[in-house]
Amino acid sequence: MNDFASALRDLNDAGVRYVIVGGLAVIRHGAVRATKDVDAAVSMDRENLARLAALVERWEATNPDGTPLRTATLTAGGTMALRTRHCFVDILSAQLLPAPFHAVLARSEVKRIDGVEAPICSLADLVAMKRAAGRSTDQLDLERLSDAHGALPDDPPST
Repeated sequence: MNDFASALRDLNDAGVRYVIVGGLAVIRHGAVRATKDVDAAVSMDRENLARLAALVERWEATNPDGTPLRTATLTAGGTMALRTRHCFVDILSAQLLPAPFHAVLARSEVKRIDGVEAPICSLADLVAMKRAAGRSTDQLDLERLSDAHGALPDDPPST
């Protein structure tokens, strides 16, 4: 059930403005780890949220446990954990990023994930998010990124 390429292709085809964060970003920044989902932070403008809601409906997404979603609408500062026909997808609102969405997207680099182009957040933004979250998995990711890069960057500028 981990068809990341199809989920990313759907995001691209739907015109959703997003940036990849989380496990796939850690992997694309050279750390060795596994992941079970796509973590994507999205722009919170009305048009983008409408495109996202339409995609969630088209996916016939459910909660990760298979129960129906209460809503396909992402709220400011919120997240949506989804089970799609392709894979698990976690959608994060832009307010959870270390800087405004447009700045994080501008610093991102488009890379291929399973053959599909996707914007991957910068190493500095990824490190800032991992430091802010502070969970044990995030600490382990920081260690893996440090192994891959040496000294990790300071937090990115907020603009």
